[in-house]
Amino acid sequence: MAVGDVVPLRLGGPTQLGTGATTLFTVPAGRQYTTKQIIICNTDNIDRTVTLGIGGVTAALSVVFQMPIGANDTIVLDTALVFEATQTLQGVSDTASKVTVTATGWNREV
Repeated sequence: MAVGDVVPLRLGGPTQLGTGATTLFTVPAGRQYTTKQIIICNTDNIDRTVTLGIGGVTAALSVVFQMPIGANDTIVLDTALVFEATQTLQGVSDTASKVTVTATGWNREV
């Protein structure tokens, strides 16, 4: 792969969220990720909430904040978020081991 080439990739996951910040991916040195889709699946039989953020799960860093996801439901977020080297996508749920997140997109060497 040459500098500037773009390759489709599963950037992170499937990863089950915890009640503390869970890192879904970290961009390696010399790379840039662009998310295409973030797939969030609630495998519990009750509604859950999810927060996703760049570099943390505080309100100030959130991409989505305490977003409700229905029982046994899946949400697909179409995105175009750009992550530079060493940046992370992190998530948290209101309960552990019931919400799974997968991120897809493009990997580019910079």
